[in-house]
Amino acid sequence: MAYFNNAFYKTFVVSSGVTTAGTATSALAKGALGLVTDAEWKTVVPAAALPANTLAYLVQGSLYDHDSIGNNPGHGGYKESVKSKGINPRYISRVWEQDATVASQATAKICVASDCAPCGQNLFLRMDVKGSPALRFLNHNAYAIGDSSGDAAANMGPLPGLCCTATQTHLDPAMALAGAMQMLLFDPLMKPFAEEAGAGMAVTKNAASPQADFDGGATFTVSTAGTTYVDATNVAVSGGTGTGLTVDITTAAGLITAAVVSNPGNGYTVADVLAVPGGDAAGVLAVASISADAGSFTFSQILNGPYAASVDPVTNAVTACASILGAYIDTKFGNCSFDTRDHYNAEPVQLILSALDETGNPCNDCGVATMTPGSMQQTQGEEVIRALILSERYRQSPYNQGNADSARIREIEMSDDLLDFVDRKVTYKAYYVQHVVPRFNNPSGVYDHDQYVCQIFVKDSDAAGKTAVETILDGLIDMANTAGQNIAMETFSL
Repeated sequence: MAYFNNAFYKTFVVSSGVTTAGTATSALAKGALGLVTDAEWKTVVPAAALPANTLAYLVQGSLYDHDSIGNNPGHGGYKESVKSKGINPRYISRVWEQDATVASQATAKICVASDCAPCGQNLFLRMDVKGSPALRFLNHNAYAIGDSSGDAAANMGPLPGLCCTATQTHLDPAMALAGAMQMLLFDPLMKPFAEEAGAGMAVTKNAASPQADFDGGATFTVSTAGTTYVDATNVAVSGGTGTGLTVDITTAAGLITAAVVSNPGNGYTVADVLAVPGGDAAGVLAVASISADAGSFTFSQILNGPYAASVDPVTNAVTACASILGAYIDTKFGNCSFDTRDHYNAEPVQLILSALDETGNPCNDCGVATMTPGSMQQTQGEEVIRALILSERYRQSPYNQGNADSARIREIEMSDDLLDFVDRKVTYKAYYVQHVVPRFNNPSGVYDHDQYVCQIFVKDSDAAGKTAVETILDGLIDMANTAGQNIAMETFSL
């Protein structure tokens, strides 16, 4: 006679915990978890020692609103709490917890220097999408190539900024990158998988260049304080070599005392003189310094304005970095059509950006690419509901699916109560208790035992529920150690 060395799993989905003594199992609220003994079948304080010759049980109030035969009270029905196997503290071998982890999107970034887009040549980029989303959507991993000539169809017309003037030697790398990224993101294969990461283009320039922009670190000298000013935000200034700058001003007794950038604008230089509207006697600011960081722009702002492309990017030390993120979202189904065989997305799509030369080979001379893989969501509700349904099947409470009348059968058999209790859109924290039930009189003549794992799920947002479960499990750990074990709560997280 053979025995499997795997454990039998029992699933609890908890909405609250009872950590006081004296609550009968029949009085536990729906989803409430308590620690009871077989002496009285009432909850005990988790830290208390077990009475002699008794076993502990994890018990939960039934998740079914009407736990009766055929959902027909006329047939005599009953409502039963959900119980673990009897737990002898001396046979508890492990207790651990799995932190919930929210999925994170993959990101990819590529940076190019000022001399990476010579006039007369194209800057080529390649984007690869990989992972289960691509395999499910396309049946294969995929890639696309974009270049610095841009995509006229996406722009609704050609862009002069993507062409060199007669005196230019290099195209502004921000323009070259934006043109190539635009082609990639508008590619029919790539469009479902990637999108611009916020303001996807970061540009840096020599601060002395006429093309330099303000950022949050730019400073001003108040040349003239003016009169009758009040504190104000987003004040549009005039004058200077650039456009679009707005400032937040601070005043005292009607005089301007300080100003900080609220919108960086474009094309300003050090020593520009700027007039501030709003006072009876005009206040005047002088630009004291400009950070070398020219700020962040969307790809559209680079290609269509207000970004002002440099005509001499090498002298102006213009560099640019483009960032994208994985944006694929799987189709979701509601509870009405839920089937345990439904696919649910766990792996985020992975993105890879790389620079190519004009022959299509990887280019190591221009372009530095980096990527951050996305992380999978842990203990999401989709996993919890499947674990709960499997556990219910062990209790001979089947979940009907695959038939034309399954929805009606699930209503009769109350499976809908389980679906309504678990929120498939959120993450849960998971706790586990592993224990054994020894077989001291095994007919096979071989010492063996049955191994059980109680898995307990609590919404990660439910701080009170997690605290109650942890109190109960700490009590079990104390009981186990009192009985001669040497265990502690183990924690696993990504």
